[in-house]
Amino acid sequence: MKPKMKIHLFTGMLAFALLFAGCEDNDQPVYGANKPDPNPTGKAAATITGITPTVGFLKDEIVINGSGFDTEPSFNMVRFGNKVGTVTAATATSLTVITPNVNDATVDVQVAVKGSEFWSNNSAFTFLPTLELLAEDINWANGIEVDDNNNVYIGARNDGQIIKIAPDGTRSVFADVPVGGQLRFGPGGYLYVCAVDENKVIRVSADGSSIEDYAFADAAVSIDWDAAGNTYIVSRDAGINVMDTGGNMTYIDLDGAPVKNCRVFDGYLYINRIWDGTITRFPITGGSLGAEEPYLETDGLSPSSFDFDENGVMYWAHAWEGNLYTLNPDGTPGETLYEGELYPNDSPMRYMTFRNRAIYAAFPCWGGDCGAALKAYIGVQEAPNYGRD
Repeated sequence: MKPKMKIHLFTGMLAFALLFAGCEDNDQPVYGANKPDPNPTGKAAATITGITPTVGFLKDEIVINGSGFDTEPSFNMVRFGNKVGTVTAATATSLTVITPNVNDATVDVQVAVKGSEFWSNNSAFTFLPTLELLAEDINWANGIEVDDNNNVYIGARNDGQIIKIAPDGTRSVFADVPVGGQLRFGPGGYLYVCAVDENKVIRVSADGSSIEDYAFADAAVSIDWDAAGNTYIVSRDAGINVMDTGGNMTYIDLDGAPVKNCRVFDGYLYINRIWDGTITRFPITGGSLGAEEPYLETDGLSPSSFDFDENGVMYWAHAWEGNLYTLNPDGTPGETLYEGELYPNDSPMRYMTFRNRAIYAAFPCWGGDCGAALKAYIGVQEAPNYGRD
């Protein structure tokens, strides 16, 4: 009988031990001694009492007030509908948040904190419209630019004119010039006009009264300047012209590369080889260009235009769809903006300029009076434009 009693006693002690183990608190070791659960649960849900402001744009900074927030910013998740904001500062009663990419919608905002299995209560936030159709009847839209007073300039190639659109929507003819490429404000406050069919760059005074030749370059389609005042002019599907401050021109032959646009940023000249599916760059040293190096390989897409923001993020468009892609400075893909929305006339985004936290884009609609221009709010300032800044 004694062996049987020992078995019963052992079984009872084991059951008691298991029962005690099952009642341990959440902060007890679960991976061994001194190794607590890295993601314990059981914390109460956060509470939102207010949002300031309740209306704004994407990438605006807002403050969420309430209780139960984690003081470590990364331990709070803020949901705006089906998008997530970025928490930049946190206390137990307030969160500072950068709003995500949402356009023209009112969404529910909720907060989740580490350690809680539940979302907070809802609070509404309204995203203002961020996409504006500026024109849709330009006769073969070529080039787009914005002045310091927010007037927009669009080239009407078939009409040989530059159309000026005032902030209130009033339209006028700014200048009669043979536009056929990029427009860009540059030195002296002039608007520089690439006249691809005339094999030159023309400049127009700020009031439109003075028109004169600036430089001659075969099939001039895009232009920019570096910080030292040197000029870079792309010859369409051919090469790059470099003009120093004394007017001396040198030419770099790219063996018929399908080049359409150029942009100077952070000591490099960037170009898009549209039909090769790449964006490449050349280091700038004393007004001379070093060896070409790859920057973006799109794996079969056609980068038709591009620009940079002040943080070094590249924004670029594929010729045959309505997305705006981003590339981070470290070379990793960023978020896709305005998915499918930037395609007003089934025409590629051929020209782009970045100004006042927005991208302005021209869509040619080749040969017809259906050329369009859009303004897309980005929420970040543009990179330096050395010719005008």
